[in-house]
Amino acid sequence: MVLGSALPAVAETTASDVEPFLVEGRIDDGIAAMKTRLKTAPTDAEAQYALGIFTTLEAVENLSQNLHKYGLRPESPRIPFMRLPVPLNPNPEKLTYAKWRGIMQQFIDDLGVADAELSKVDDPDVKLKLPVGLIRMDLNGDGKSEDEETFWKVFTAVAWRAAKLDEDQQRFEIGFDKADVHWLIGYTHLLRAMGEAYLAYDTEEFFDNTAAIFFSGIDSPLAQLKADQRNAFMDQFADAILAIHMVNFEVAEPQRMEAARQHLLTMISHSRLVWEYCTQETDDDREWIPNAKQTSLTPLTVNEARIQGWAMFLDEAEMVLEGEKLLPHWRVPGERGINLKRVFTEPTRFDLVGWAHGVSALPYLEEGSKVSPDTARTLGQTFGGRFTVFAIWFQ
Repeated sequence: MVLGSALPAVAETTASDVEPFLVEGRIDDGIAAMKTRLKTAPTDAEAQYALGIFTTLEAVENLSQNLHKYGLRPESPRIPFMRLPVPLNPNPEKLTYAKWRGIMQQFIDDLGVADAELSKVDDPDVKLKLPVGLIRMDLNGDGKSEDEETFWKVFTAVAWRAAKLDEDQQRFEIGFDKADVHWLIGYTHLLRAMGEAYLAYDTEEFFDNTAAIFFSGIDSPLAQLKADQRNAFMDQFADAILAIHMVNFEVAEPQRMEAARQHLLTMISHSRLVWEYCTQETDDDREWIPNAKQTSLTPLTVNEARIQGWAMFLDEAEMVLEGEKLLPHWRVPGERGINLKRVFTEPTRFDLVGWAHGVSALPYLEEGSKVSPDTARTLGQTFGGRFTVFAIWFQ
């Protein structure tokens, strides 16, 4: 061997190296394999990307398994963090308020791990073409990944209920590129913002009286009440009224509200990076977020007007979060509006009915530039009346 000779090049990770772990639902094995790979090839961007994807899936899988452990009811209302299609558990463990907060904190922490791994992907030309429709997960923690435990089922239940795949689309291959790195990172921040905002408040009384609506593994005062099996609508109506009535929370950990605001601001910055990379692309290779010249894998269409409209929305949202623009309230006349930044930085008791009424907004009212109704109308027209659908897709 000649001293100073170059070491043989190590082949980059390819989709074929990653796909078996995904389609077989071996998320933990995939994480271990990519970590081993990166020890020998620390500059392998595709391996780092795969590790970020695996850790993101692990966060969702862990949350799902926790929900299953405590008997999430399949028929429960589909509110955030409760929309995962978890299989029925006939023998759930007992859920307490402390355990529930622990579940939420674990999800936040797991997403932080995913964010950290995805943030290490620094190659602008990184690419992994993966069969999203075939990705399996162990949603109930039994060590198996069944046909019904697919990531696509989770995605459609949580985010895009209309996104169904026919037999010819079952593989649904997506070419994940650098733009999608920032798309994934942005979603980790959005979900953490929601979790931090929830944990900022003392919701124990709400939990004690409403958790049995969602979980079978809990003792609740509702168990003493008779359900009308002939008219389930009245039960659901009564439960909804109770839930609304009890959304009146004292602040428990106010610093979490500022953490939530920072997550939202970071999400906005990554959404801008999605489009910075996306609009520079010249290929057209199974794009998840396409530019105006690329082919969409969804029924939705991207054009220059919608790209500019989304940029306008991000600018407005950032100014609102920074207190540079005020939010209108239907009962507040004149030039006054709600300083949303202060809602996060100076949190007080959260009373849902009080906010709807207007009385809870009074401490945060200021005079200044407000978000114009024209902005909402412009966005509605630009996105064909489907702004919310596009927002879920674009993030």
